[in-house]
Amino acid sequence: MKLPHYIIMVSIVILLGCNRNYKDNINEKASVSALDELPENPLLLSAITFSINPGEATMSTLYGNTIALRHAMSKSNSFYPNGAVLYEVTWNQKADSLWYGANIPNQIIQVERLTFAKDSLPKYELYAGHPLKKVPFENVTKRIAFVISQRMANTP
Repeated sequence: MKLPHYIIMVSIVILLGCNRNYKDNINEKASVSALDELPENPLLLSAITFSINPGEATMSTLYGNTIALRHAMSKSNSFYPNGAVLYEVTWNQKADSLWYGANIPNQIIQVERLTFAKDSLPKYELYAGHPLKKVPFENVTKRIAFVISQRMANTP
């Protein structure tokens, strides 16, 4: 076969092998919707750390605003400065259709919001349900202690 035939055949194989259907690769269920009552989208803030609970098939990510991120990067204590905001976002897990054996976030179960003011306990808010709405929560002290005890994940 001549060189032009090879080039044409290789080009056709490459073009037909490309998948242009990116819609299937976007995990919209794991996103915050416009109907949620959150004051801001925590998924647009900086990720500080993450955790997985295989027993409950959940995964969580701790997000923070710029003040919280700077504190988490430079300090090892849990005394966040005035103006820091933390969000603990928890999802159900589901099997990843693109990677065998991997799990990815499914739908948001709850969002915990901590806002820090001068020399006082942080203000705790819990959002749950679909769409996410503010709900009352009784054991606030333990949840605050858990969220602020998490350390920044080390990344290369």
